[in-house]
Amino acid sequence: MTNSFDSRRITISYFAAEEVCKMFGLPLDVPSQALGSAVEKLIFKNGNLPTAQPLAESNAPPSNVPNKSALAAMAKAYQPNKNQEAA
Repeated sequence: MTNSFDSRRITISYFAAEEVCKMFGLPLDVPSQALGSAVEKLIFKNGNLPTAQPLAESNAPPSNVPNKSALAAMAKAYQPNKNQEAA
């Protein structure tokens, strides 16, 4: 189960940031935390969308099997170049 206080990072356009600042009477150079709070308020207080429902939890245990091909590709990418070793 995920913590109800987990956060997500989003990107909004400068135009959208300006509009949020205008709506809440904030200066354009407001700190990002204050801008984020204004966006949250806009979503939760003024939004007409229904509240999101939590996803049903799966009964299957998480897989503990490593993805060997991905691990091999990562190891190969980090191997030093033989031309650089000779230098």
